[in-house]
Amino acid sequence: MVQDHVRPTRARAHHAADLVRLRDSCARWQRRRGIEQWAPGEVAPEQVRSQIERGEWWLVQDGAPVAAVRVLEEDPQVWPDPGPVPAYYVHGLMVDRGATGRGLGERLLAWVEHTATDAGRGLVRLDCVSAGQGLRAYYERLGYRPRGEVTFPAHLGWHPVTRYEKTLTWAGG
Repeated sequence: MVQDHVRPTRARAHHAADLVRLRDSCARWQRRRGIEQWAPGEVAPEQVRSQIERGEWWLVQDGAPVAAVRVLEEDPQVWPDPGPVPAYYVHGLMVDRGATGRGLGERLLAWVEHTATDAGRGLVRLDCVSAGQGLRAYYERLGYRPRGEVTFPAHLGWHPVTRYEKTLTWAGG
């Protein structure tokens, strides 16, 4: 059973297929609800394995992975100007649909925020598809503030995203 305080572990190469399955499951759930953000099959295990090797993926397990998050130190496609305050960038926040209602997403974001503060970062930034009103409201409820929309070149096939950031209280500041 997952504890009140999540302590994600760093994903290992053998978790790549599990993370892809979790993402595809979330993508199918989104599609059934008319949310055009992720598509099943758009991310390959090899791509995730490479991200794992760079230390970007963290997961919560309850037998199998039930939640995961990708944390980056930069995100030039969405945040080309990082600004004067160092940040961590959240991507791929996922919770298994069978584990919803336990606050895993919120607790995983709180863990990222705590980790960012410990690393001397003053912000956590993330983005989500601009048309996803429910997800946008979720992030805003958790204290993330909108910081503009980004559109991408048509050839990428990416939907416009709204950028969000949360200012953190620095441990030493």
